[in-house]
Amino acid sequence: MTKTKTTPDEKLEKQDFDLFDALAAIDKKDYGYYDRLSEEQKRKFSPYMMLMWASMVKGSKDLQSYYVQSTSHYANKYVFNESVSNHPKLQWLMLCSASPGIGKQMRNWIPNIGPSIVKLKTKAKVSDVKDYFRKVYPGATQSEVDQVAKTFVAEQNRKTYLASIYKDMKLSDIEVLNGLITDADIKQYEKESGN
Repeated sequence: MTKTKTTPDEKLEKQDFDLFDALAAIDKKDYGYYDRLSEEQKRKFSPYMMLMWASMVKGSKDLQSYYVQSTSHYANKYVFNESVSNHPKLQWLMLCSASPGIGKQMRNWIPNIGPSIVKLKTKAKVSDVKDYFRKVYPGATQSEVDQVAKTFVAEQNRKTYLASIYKDMKLSDIEVLNGLITDADIKQYEKESGN
């Protein structure tokens, strides 16, 4: 049996996508990083995971605030848009644009709120989201975290209610509808439908 030699390029192609190398590339604003990935690595690129990690840096409150706000502004609100979601290179460019380019940052993993809550399948509870907001806003007081959690739960449960009524609507349409109707509209609907 003869052994076949593998070239350096073939070895590179067999590598997994390295999340921490990618985060370092985002920190350096390395817009060409995605182009240098192998096809296998490109398939393993997860914009959702990159968003979660890219926005949560350790450091001063100002630095943490900058990364959260910048990632939200430049990437989060567009990366899953129907026109962008099928273009991973564009998603990569958006992630890079969110970085201030000041060098490699240390990060904390922030667990996500349960997928059934995010997808409006189950109602949120304040106890479910307090830990999440405590990690997202580490400098906030307990009362501030409590208030943010209560506000989030009220909004999320309202959207969950709307999703249960309009089962065929997309989540993005539920978001729009939630902004258009009032609690009085919902009460009137329930009254008219006998609930």
